[in-house]
Amino acid sequence: MKRVTGTIAAVLLVLGLVSCGGPAPQGPSGQERPAWTQMEPDVEGDAMVFIGLSNPYATERGARDDALRNATQRVVQYLGTAAQSKFEQASTSFGLSSSVVDPTVATRDFQRQLSGNVARRLKPAEWYVEREETATGRAYVIFVRTVIPVSNINEAFSQTAKQNLADAQQRARDAATDQAKAQADAAANFWSQMADQGLIPEK
Repeated sequence: MKRVTGTIAAVLLVLGLVSCGGPAPQGPSGQERPAWTQMEPDVEGDAMVFIGLSNPYATERGARDDALRNATQRVVQYLGTAAQSKFEQASTSFGLSSSVVDPTVATRDFQRQLSGNVARRLKPAEWYVEREETATGRAYVIFVRTVIPVSNINEAFSQTAKQNLADAQQRARDAATDQAKAQADAAANFWSQMADQGLIPEK
């Protein structure tokens, strides 16, 4: 668990260092972008912060919707990568091969679970609006700072683990050989621990 927690912390630190490098970009009017537009993802209290950036849109409403879509995609992609890293490290420590526990398949299942949670729980906290010239005229480009409770992230992670736990327990019951039963039991133990741990440490 300490190794997995350290991995997530290291990823957050590296991304933070990259995002903080150099001066903040300037908007079209010369206004400096808020610092939060360059700092993500991050953990704040009991929530994680993700920044969405829209494509240029002719209407402000269109740009706001696109910024939220972008933030949602970032949540799913980033946390999917973190989950796969955890699955891979933990399964290696358990001595389980990919035929017993497949981190790639488990990650896809987690991302599907997470997508539903993000749609309901991701909340915009701040907006920053810019205008820029395009080939078709002036357009809006919008940043949005969004937050999602860590508990919702861990809920999706634990639900994925519980589904895999149920599958492993069924395989153990149906096993035709002692070896197959032992592998299924080991996988069930693995998924039970994943369900209890969650993905992001909660304060």
